[in-house]
Amino acid sequence: MQEQMNKQLGQLRQTAVELGLGPALKLVRRTVLPSARRNAVDDRHLALLLSFVLQEDSNCIDVGAHRGDVLKSIVLHAPRGEHIGYEPLPHLFEYLCLEFPTVTLKQAALAEKAGVSPFAYVRSRPAYSGLLQRTPDGAEEVEQIEVVVEVLDETLPPDHRLDLIKIDVEGAEYGVLKGGEKLLSANRPYVIFEFGAAARKYGTTAEDMYRLVDGDLGLRIFDMDGTGPYTLGTFRKTFDNGNRFNFVAHA
Repeated sequence: MQEQMNKQLGQLRQTAVELGLGPALKLVRRTVLPSARRNAVDDRHLALLLSFVLQEDSNCIDVGAHRGDVLKSIVLHAPRGEHIGYEPLPHLFEYLCLEFPTVTLKQAALAEKAGVSPFAYVRSRPAYSGLLQRTPDGAEEVEQIEVVVEVLDETLPPDHRLDLIKIDVEGAEYGVLKGGEKLLSANRPYVIFEFGAAARKYGTTAEDMYRLVDGDLGLRIFDMDGTGPYTLGTFRKTFDNGNRFNFVAHA
């Protein structure tokens, strides 16, 4: 089986070269494949993390719930907790409502300021959707829709017990955290967040994120391999080289 697969891969590489796609193939090897592998490893480590830190009655928030992969683990490990899921895309929100009847689901985005906002729905790759378009024009099928935007501190009081929050909103993570600063400071939960190149679209720097999480919230930052706590220098370097983009912060 492996020999056959290697032969097929070799044929695909040869075809790519013949079609003049050699440079594109190298780009995929250098960027897309390592990123996909990193994501797969981080997903496994996230599943382990949830199994270790969640109690039966832990309360969690999933921001950018998408199709509920993380929400499923949350409900499994904390079946008696009060959970909230945020997903602004209508079709995914409807799906989550059917799959997670015990979770409070909100068809909204989270940010630092409430209102109604344009939202780039990447129809060809829904996971890339966000308040700002991160894909180049013409590269993907993008539809501009409007979504409700909430502020975490305006929807939940600081005395609401929160044990863990996961945030994956394609570059807008800083706004989610800033809008929930009171709640997060009062609870100091586990904060699982993505922070990569897409944050530049929102004008967020590594210094901004580090000073908010480590400074204002008083949480130490680790990557999903457990390396850390990160200093400002190592966090900035990691952001600049793009080697890591999934992190967990805790007291």
